[in-house]
Amino acid sequence: MNAFLRAVVRLGLNRHQVPVLGIRDGYRGLVRAARQVNADTDGLVRLKQEIERNIGNRGLIDAQQNIIQMDHASVSGIMGKGGTILGSARCLDFHKPEVRREVIDLLGKLGVGSLIISGGDGSLTGARLLAEESNLRIIGVPATIDNDLQFTEMSLGVDTAVHTLVWAVDHFIDTARSHRRVMVLETMGRESGDLARMAALASGAEMVITPESGALTESRMRGLAEKIEGAMTRGRGHAIVLIAEGVKFEPEQKRNGAYILRDAFQAYFQRAGAPFPDLEVRPSVLGHLQRGGHATPGDCILAARFAEEAWKSLLDSNGKNGITALRYNKVEIVPFGCPDLPERSIHSRAMDALHDDLANW
Repeated sequence: MNAFLRAVVRLGLNRHQVPVLGIRDGYRGLVRAARQVNADTDGLVRLKQEIERNIGNRGLIDAQQNIIQMDHASVSGIMGKGGTILGSARCLDFHKPEVRREVIDLLGKLGVGSLIISGGDGSLTGARLLAEESNLRIIGVPATIDNDLQFTEMSLGVDTAVHTLVWAVDHFIDTARSHRRVMVLETMGRESGDLARMAALASGAEMVITPESGALTESRMRGLAEKIEGAMTRGRGHAIVLIAEGVKFEPEQKRNGAYILRDAFQAYFQRAGAPFPDLEVRPSVLGHLQRGGHATPGDCILAARFAEEAWKSLLDSNGKNGITALRYNKVEIVPFGCPDLPERSIHSRAMDALHDDLANW
């Protein structure tokens, strides 16, 4: 997101000579600013003075300033940094139409004509509502490491998260290989297994389990354990198993999938007459490790391409509201509610088949 923010600000100032305001903490910052203005009759005057007085880094330093006029220095050196210097936060109040109306009124009073909103499904849903309820020009930008927005081939952050997962797998392999262990690593991905799928292909993980493959039953888990054991009888010395957090279980379970799978595998390996009764299974939930780290070149380039297309659409008198999307390696604007790319599911199945053929022993 920082790479994207830098690209939006620099293109606005350098190419288009248009001032850019940054909103701290996303919709929450807009709601706070709107309530600040509505609190008293001088609220709008004070907000405008604050924006004009505390430009760039001065505004960013002040944690109470919700709207900041960005300058060149404020986005210098941030491209590779993980996260976002503006911050991000959930805002349940933004679900209320009357609260969105307050935000729209505030933006009108500030002379804001366009919004660029970067985020996942929740952020883009908010963008769609603003587009429907106002005369603002709205461009959404997909940024979610789950890569679960099916209208685009890639979202911002995915490439970096895959890189981080491959780094993690490389470190777990050292222990797995040295101690002859099975490592079960849980990745993010509630609705889509793309993150786990890509990481498995790139890291050489022996097994990947995704939500698209259906719920895991006791029988299926025994079959997976049998597959690992069979490979070990043929000479494999360890196994890395990636499981996406969105994988369901039958019967339904409350615990993390990595621990459920560990128990099922361990019970199978320690059954009477098993060839490897001492084989240990170690689970790990990688969690928010995947959401940070230095942005990869691929993400920085995609961020710049998304920013350029967003500006192009906003400044086009015939342009429409929508979302940037990477489709067939071309960046374009698609409408809110755009149908899924049918190739996405086809590609996912092909990747699963490729991984199976590469990982079999």
